[in-house]
Amino acid sequence: MPTYPDGYYVDGSEYYNGSFYNSTIWYDSDMSQYGYVPRKGANLAGLIIFDIALAVHISLGIYYRQIWFGVCMVCMCGLELGGYIARYLSARNYWFQGDNFIAQIVCLTIAPAFFMAAIYFLFAEATIIWGYQRSRLSPWNYSRIFIAMDFISLILQAAGGALSAIGDTSDEVTRGRNIMLGGLSFQVFATTLFFLFCADYALRTRKWQKIERSHDFQNPTDEHKADYPDRQAIIPTGNGNGKISRFFNDIPTGAAPEKFARIRNSRMTYVYICGIMLSVIFVYIRSVYRIAELSQGWNGYLMETEGYFLILDGLMVAIAIVLSCIFYPAIVLGRMKVTQEYKEAVRMAESDRAKEEETLPNLYQQKEEDMA
Repeated sequence: MPTYPDGYYVDGSEYYNGSFYNSTIWYDSDMSQYGYVPRKGANLAGLIIFDIALAVHISLGIYYRQIWFGVCMVCMCGLELGGYIARYLSARNYWFQGDNFIAQIVCLTIAPAFFMAAIYFLFAEATIIWGYQRSRLSPWNYSRIFIAMDFISLILQAAGGALSAIGDTSDEVTRGRNIMLGGLSFQVFATTLFFLFCADYALRTRKWQKIERSHDFQNPTDEHKADYPDRQAIIPTGNGNGKISRFFNDIPTGAAPEKFARIRNSRMTYVYICGIMLSVIFVYIRSVYRIAELSQGWNGYLMETEGYFLILDGLMVAIAIVLSCIFYPAIVLGRMKVTQEYKEAVRMAESDRAKEEETLPNLYQQKEEDMA
């Protein structure tokens, strides 16, 4: 009998270790590291979806010059694509699942961390557009704190996956799983905290908008001054003595520049925000499922039931990534660099204010001379 390389196919059977094995033996799920044989069709569909999403995000990122968001989403799509390639290869070649099994675990576990890093950056930009004087943190602190938390969770998940892959004993494999579980739990904690900050900022912004619609800021009340002490302006007192009272200036620290008014007043902006937040909810559901899955161990019921994975991981992430393609930041921002535009607006406002303060004393002196 001639010899063939392992993995060689003849009439639906595979040659391995000197013998041919037919499809009945090949698809014995009890011998699979997954606890089941991955479905070819479902995993091929995931491969195609994330391949297309990767191409879309590369194209949009380059065209609209969305550096941070684009890079994070490309990394996320690339990892998801790698994970589904590994799963598809596992479905096709039963005898060589080992490396593919570990690859899909690591890639699909850490991929959403890059998605959340992109979302944290978008939220920081949103606080600039609507004004961060009502925010608990500055936009730059949002980016630093949440992206740092995301990075910690990413390191824990990657380290846990690597330890599980190279572990020689069950204790080492279990320790790696526990580290991955800790990283996932920390990611869910960071996302939950992010939701709380988003809700707080939205409520505070809505409160301020109601005040703006219902009050005359030329005559601010003590309550307004107490709530927003950093919002000032050069306003004549109206008593004729030439003094200047301050409550609202052109762009106080953290206020929203007028150049972002088009974005704030656009209905598409609110549709975009709803789309992005919906995608975050889908990723959040997936992360909670992953915690439940890993907490049962590598041989747990959730880990060995592919249907749960395909719906609560694959489908959730696929919907989130499709939404990120549809509601791309450029639909409201175009090629605008929000931070750079804000700094330029502040610089121009400070320049105008300095000129105004130089001329105001002369105007009041002239007024007093005319009254005399």
